[in-house]
Amino acid sequence: MWLTRRLVSFTLLVPLVAGSALLAQAADHSDAPALGPQIRQDANITDVHAFVVGPSSNPNLVLALATNPAIPPTADSYRFPTDVTFEFNIDMDADVNTAVDPSGDGGIILDPKRINEDISFSIRFGEDGSLRLQQKSRGVVMEDPQMVNCFAGLRDDPFIRTPRMGRNIAAIVLEVPLSSIVSRQSTLLIWATTKVEDFEGSQQEIAGRALRSMFPEQTALNSLHPKRHMQKTGFPPEVIIYDTAQPAQFPNGRKLTDDVVDLACTVAGECRVFNQANEGTNGPKENDVPFLETFPYLAEPHPPTM
Repeated sequence: MWLTRRLVSFTLLVPLVAGSALLAQAADHSDAPALGPQIRQDANITDVHAFVVGPSSNPNLVLALATNPAIPPTADSYRFPTDVTFEFNIDMDADVNTAVDPSGDGGIILDPKRINEDISFSIRFGEDGSLRLQQKSRGVVMEDPQMVNCFAGLRDDPFIRTPRMGRNIAAIVLEVPLSSIVSRQSTLLIWATTKVEDFEGSQQEIAGRALRSMFPEQTALNSLHPKRHMQKTGFPPEVIIYDTAQPAQFPNGRKLTDDVVDLACTVAGECRVFNQANEGTNGPKENDVPFLETFPYLAEPHPPTM
């Protein structure tokens, strides 16, 4: 195992985009954190994917985070911000009824107030581009994080939507043994956050189930812990419900090939994006470039356009 220290630090070959705090309006894809006058697209989560790979006897859980939809098409490199913490969070033992799913969420969380981070993977980046990974289990730092693969860098945007064809995002992808995550039950709650340091106020971005927190009436979810979502907003927790004993397909987990624009409409009745021009029946049904069969699974980035 190559990750042996409490705080793992290693340098990735992450190419550089000049000016990592890109200030532009865009997406989840449209709810980037605002720090005063700045729109922090480099802290904007655009997609979260969760799926299982490998043989049934020894599977791995893949967690993929897509960030920063404002990377210009001319960029051939990227550097992650040093003041942002990227985090994957997993609740291992939430009480979920996956057999009943009237809202197309993947199931019903029976006691949302008890949602908690049983496991979290926290990622920070140094000035030299090095990635530091820390794993916590119920708040305790793991001396030997369970990790199979880790990637950070430019990738094709996996969001199957017309405006994102030919565009790149900054991705973080982790692959961990499923046996290190699943214990008493196969159903997990998964969500991701970005948090910007040294800022007073609502500086958190959250993403779980696709599309939800991008809509104006639900952007308040971003600044709240999922256990407070229902109580404070009346909306179900913004998390992925994933029964890992079943194949990943939205709304059960999320695989890369899920066309969530269409699925959110047909499964959950959320058709606002589906009904936009060049979406829905006129929109793409698959990614513009093939996904990879091997880690990091997201497609190679598009070459820069001049």
